[in-house]
Amino acid sequence: MTIRAVIFDLFRTLGEFSRIVADEEASAFLRSKGYAVYPQAWRHAFNFTVFVEYPRHGYGSHEALIGRALQLLEVDVDDGTIGELAELFRANPFALYGDSLEAVERAKRLGLKTAIATTTPKAFFVRGLGKVADLIDFVCTGYEAGCEKSNPRIFRVIADRLGVEPSEAVVIGDNPVLDIANAKKHGMRAIQVVRDGAPSDQADGVASNVLEAVKLIERWA
Repeated sequence: MTIRAVIFDLFRTLGEFSRIVADEEASAFLRSKGYAVYPQAWRHAFNFTVFVEYPRHGYGSHEALIGRALQLLEVDVDDGTIGELAELFRANPFALYGDSLEAVERAKRLGLKTAIATTTPKAFFVRGLGKVADLIDFVCTGYEAGCEKSNPRIFRVIADRLGVEPSEAVVIGDNPVLDIANAKKHGMRAIQVVRDGAPSDQADGVASNVLEAVKLIERWA
């Protein structure tokens, strides 16, 4: 079967954040500024903003997303504090794995259309893509898809945007449900990047990293 596109998962496939800002850390910062925001409340408000509201509204900056999470908690936080908390997130940026650029370059040399599929708001990772950004035809976050990634519709949106049939696309990702099972629901092929744990029995291929996954596509092409 003809392969015309490859869809890359972002987190733990192409790269990862240098450090995740813990709920306790964000809460401690806000409380140090005099705002009674505790870890569980912060976690649920932040996650609701990322997974439910961002796909609808597409907040374009850390400040906008953090500010909305605090609005949900009905806590009136000054702009300076929101900006400082945003800097805490920016201080722990997304970074590509060492083999990611070569992997995407090889996919392009095969003549494949390329996309990234992630719920993660674009402001949180786009700078970390570096040269890979110029090689990606469509960066699809929750906002572009209109849904978070547990909804398999994200893959249909990407296929339509790239102008390919789902059966002509291969998804590369690490999550057995979000990446592998959801891709298979649309008739896409899926390669699982397994850095630890057992592979999904639904995967069409298994690789230890994204470059190995693209080399597998080279053998299929």
